[in-house]
Amino acid sequence: MDIDKILLAKEYANVPFVLLNTALFEKKPTSQMITYQTTHSAFVFPVSGRAKIYFDEEIFDAVPGKLIHGCAGKQLTFQIIGDEPFCHINLYYDPQIENHGVNYMGRTYEMPIIYFEQVMKYLKQMIELTKKPDFRSRFQLNFILQHLLNELFFKHTNEMETKEEELVRQITEYIGEHYPENITLKGLAEQFKKNPAQLSYLFYKHTNIRPIDYLIQYRIEQAVYFLREKEYSVKQTAIAVGYQDEFYFSRLFKKHTGIPPSHLKRKF
Repeated sequence: MDIDKILLAKEYANVPFVLLNTALFEKKPTSQMITYQTTHSAFVFPVSGRAKIYFDEEIFDAVPGKLIHGCAGKQLTFQIIGDEPFCHINLYYDPQIENHGVNYMGRTYEMPIIYFEQVMKYLKQMIELTKKPDFRSRFQLNFILQHLLNELFFKHTNEMETKEEELVRQITEYIGEHYPENITLKGLAEQFKKNPAQLSYLFYKHTNIRPIDYLIQYRIEQAVYFLREKEYSVKQTAIAVGYQDEFYFSRLFKKHTGIPPSHLKRKF
């Protein structure tokens, strides 16, 4: 399934869950596939080797550098690929709230691990602390878990948010410099090397307005300036803000301001 990493991060930040266990497993190559029924949600972190992991009919290619997430109530099957043993670390947990919205905790998905070495370091510490039953170890375990989640979701998400905001800033600057030209969503997407739907979604996510609607609003604001301050005619204003059709511009202007451009010009 496709995942929204922002929503994923928010879920693990806001939905309480109980950590059950962290364990290292080694599965040797065999002609017989290993299968059992899952009872908890779990992160599967491949450490070495390669395997195909089946959750019912869903298949994931498990290799180091990738996170596979499983959930309760699935038929889990491991198929070891190649001659090398497949080693993986499982982190088992149970969500404390059911039906809480997007519910990535109750689904299967996969995602790349950006900071693989640091994640492995935290997981090995958690395995050692899991073996110790004392309160101090349990406290340290939860503390490291928060660092692990930060490496998996929030650190990368924050960096991604910053990149998205920079992209939106660049788009608004581009529109401000090129608004009289023939700007389309497809053209913006090509300019910024994005899929049109993706660019529109990211722009709306950070501004609450679609890029073409932003372009129209920007043009209308500039049109008001030309009519009031520059004393342009309606036709001159239409062309100056990117509309060759004076009548189309007039209808658009009235739709966004409530009055025709000719009335605004007479008023001032």
